[in-house]
Amino acid sequence: MTTFKLGKLAATRPHGLSDLAVYGNGKLPAPPTSVRFDQGLALPIDGNDEYGDCVMAATAHLIAAWDSEVSGSDPVPTGDEVVAEYLSLTGGADTGLNEANVLQTWHRAGLFGRQIAGYAPVDPRDVIGIHQAVAFYGGALFGIQVPESAQVQFQAGEPWTYDPESPILGGHAIAPLGYDSQFVYCATWGGVAPVTYPFLAALLDEVWAIIPAQFVEAGKGPSLDLVTLQRDLASL
Repeated sequence: MTTFKLGKLAATRPHGLSDLAVYGNGKLPAPPTSVRFDQGLALPIDGNDEYGDCVMAATAHLIAAWDSEVSGSDPVPTGDEVVAEYLSLTGGADTGLNEANVLQTWHRAGLFGRQIAGYAPVDPRDVIGIHQAVAFYGGALFGIQVPESAQVQFQAGEPWTYDPESPILGGHAIAPLGYDSQFVYCATWGGVAPVTYPFLAALLDEVWAIIPAQFVEAGKGPSLDLVTLQRDLASL
């Protein structure tokens, strides 16, 4: 069995940053019952079979989804560019990355030559909040603890189901690009894993809503108080 790499460091949440719903101009609308942004996309493994660069691979998958959603022209990073950006952030060592730190860099300095308009956490137990983050902003960023069973199921083309007896291998970043009543569809390891809700309830430890600059420019998604969000982000 091929062992895919992981690379997400322990979840952290910056003090002073509220959940996504707090930044809505009024109550965020109910999300649709299902969405899919992954279909027809090229979602390469981006070095995650050799390096623990899963956080950076997830950002590249999100850029591809955003471009497709708004007919954007931002170039999607190549696998070599993903690995290079990863090693630049780690100082050249294959140490993995912290999602909150990467998002801060993406917002303030940019990744792959572009910046995001903002980001905010979502409670991993809030399924509606997760659906809102994915549906309204073209995907999100998950942090999970990966059991050995997930790698076996992925290679067999099976959904990720929760097996409490399966040993945990470590932390991993994946990009949810769709959902329905049964699964959340997550880009990872050069493909898409249908992930069950019981799996996420047990093993999801961080969720980040990301506000793409392309979406702000195109007026997509519900209205947010970006002034307050960006003020809070600047204070971190």
